[in-house]
Formats: sequence, C-alpha cells, structure tokens
Amino acid sequence: MFGTGKGGQEVLGKCPKCGADVVKGKFGAYCTGKCGMNVGKALGVTLSDSQVKSLLGGKKILVKGLKGKKGSYDAYLIPDNIEEFFYTKDGKKIKGFQYKFKTEYPTRKKKRG
Repeated sequence: MFGTGKGGQEVLGKCPKCGADVVKGKFGAYCTGKCGMNVGKALGVTLSDSQVKSLLGGKKILVKGLKGKKGSYDAYLIPDNIEEFFYTKDGKKIKGFQYKFKTEYPTRKKKRG
C-alpha cells in the first residue's frame, strides 16, 4: 500500500502531526519528519505494524495487556487528537507528541454455570 521509504524501510503511513512518512525502524515505528511524534507505542504498549497502520488510518485498534491499577486489561483505542508530552532523561527535558485516545472496552462474555 505505501511501499518503502528513502532508507528502504517499510512505510506504515503518514504522520498525523507533520505529514511525513512513518516507517518501521530497528526500534519500532517512527516519523521521518523529526517532529517528535510517537507512533510506535500506545499507553506504554509497543504496537505491531498492523496496529500502527490502522491508527495512522484513523481506525480503532484492540490493544491487549494495558497496565492499570487493578492489573492488566484489554481496550479498543480510538485516535482522538494529538497531545504534547514532556519527560526528563539524564537531566534533559525532552518533548514530543503522541496520540490522545478515546477508549472502548470489549464486551465480556458471560460465564455460564
């Protein structure tokens, strides 16, 4: 669908922040436009290539193993917007952008018995 980028990496879609190619790299998906958009993880979970492609296409994805206060859970993540984030690493303030999500929870199957 998207082919390969300049460095021969597989293009997964277009960055929602700057419109540059999002490619599959050695350490996950990243924006080639250097805008700081994080597209390889969602809520601390590393995403598969197909999940990244779906997100970049504006589709909801099912992510399993999200961490919550009461243990892990599964949820559908729906891209809602883009938000800025900050963190400090080795005394340096680092900023970037990430998806802001709406969440939907899968309906649980009722246990018989």
